Amino acid sequence: MRQFLLVWAIFVVLVFGEENRLNDFYKLLNQDSIVKIDINFFQKQFENSFNSSGSFYSLNKNNYCYDSPLFKIIAQDSIVMTINYETNQVIYNSVDSRQVGILDILSGKNNFIDFKDEEKNNYIYNFNINDLGYTGFFEFDRDTGMLKMIKLEIGDNQIIVIEIMAINIIKDFSIPTFDKNIFEIIDLRG
Repeated sequence: MRQFLLVWAIFVVLVFGEENRLNDFYKLLNQDSIVKIDINFFQKQFENSFNSSGSFYSLNKNNYCYDSPLFKIIAQDSIVMTINYETNQVIYNSVDSRQVGILDILSGKNNFIDFKDEEKNNYIYNFNINDLGYTGFFEFDRDTGMLKMIKLEIGDNQIIVIEIMAINIIKDFSIPTFDKNIFEIIDLRG
């Protein structure tokens, strides 16, 4: 009888005590710490594709930085600044609070995301962004439970994938500075 109860207890813990990896990821992002995520970024739009590798820093809600050798993206509330080293341009852009991009999703912005079928798979969390007609998923590693990939399908032949290489909590990060004199400034904030 004891063996039966022990087996039953282990079964209950395994089935019902399984942590929600997605919620754990969001809890990590919502700490007071800075989260550094090393990523490979892939975008395919029709016949064109783009790849980038760099570090993504989740600073706090609505504030993040993506740093790669070719460009940097700095989001602070509703302003996004892109520093492009290939074209020597800095582009300022206002972002509508209802817009959601892949880096917003990676930074923890989930108020427009509708998650579906969470209970069926503890490693893949499918989602929709109904207002924009996007679909996608979060995929977690089966062995470590760490986030492995985020995929966002924007429409026909438009896919963005972020592959997670490492996640670390860091103590300090300064938003990169640059010499405005060597860049063309493009202000699209209107």
